[in-house]
Amino acid sequence: MGTWGTNLFQDDLSCDVRDEYIDKLRRGKTTIEVEEEILESYEKNLDSDDEYLFWFALAVTEWEYGRLSDKVKEKALYYVKH
Repeated sequence: MGTWGTNLFQDDLSCDVRDEYIDKLRRGKTTIEVEEEILESYEKNLDSDDEYLFWFALAVTEWEYGRLSDKVKEKALYYVKH
């Protein structure tokens, strides 16, 4: 994974999650479809070192689009606390 800064969207994983989420919305998928597809696509490949980035990126992106789900919010808050 490439990283070029310390902000959330300054690494490959976070940018990929955000870009894929936005692309799926633009293609007309529902909020539920997009989230399910993103979770299916990424959760299997995450290791413990970068899992928090995935959840933060997904939570921030969903929040920015007014679509933050309880599941994603809870996971992101878990990593904030730990």
